[in-house]
Amino acid sequence: MYSPCSLNINEEWHTLKKTPQQAANEALGKRKKRRHKRHLILWNEDIKNLIENKKKVYLWYLTIHSETDKIEYKRLVAIVKRETRKIKRQCWETFVARITQDLHGRQINAYKIIKNLSRTEKDNLQLNPIVEHTWLDYHQKLRTKQSNENTTER
Repeated sequence: MYSPCSLNINEEWHTLKKTPQQAANEALGKRKKRRHKRHLILWNEDIKNLIENKKKVYLWYLTIHSETDKIEYKRLVAIVKRETRKIKRQCWETFVARITQDLHGRQINAYKIIKNLSRTEKDNLQLNPIVEHTWLDYHQKLRTKQSNENTTER
């Protein structure tokens, strides 16, 4: 049980910590955890090695500040961009080929993709909205309580 001025500092801290969390949960709801998170297909060892090499050359350029190191760094940046574009293009082509093949088949994947693209909400939220008549009842009780307090004061 919570008392407004507790003598125990741990209880006070627990109350201060829990109150905003409860208010946020009541007002905003909770998100469902997403399962089956898909990782980027384009990330592979080649890209990883290229990026690490680019970082090493950049750090070397920062220590030396020579023009040749700057040119080498820019060359590696261009190579990394070119390779990532190539891999993204390949991933897109396999994706389109899979959908095209599915359109001639049972069309399950194409339907799922189109359905997810046309959704207005991207996150699944657990919201418990308060019904309108509940608000009306609450405000009516509040008004009558305030009017009773005002009449008793006079």
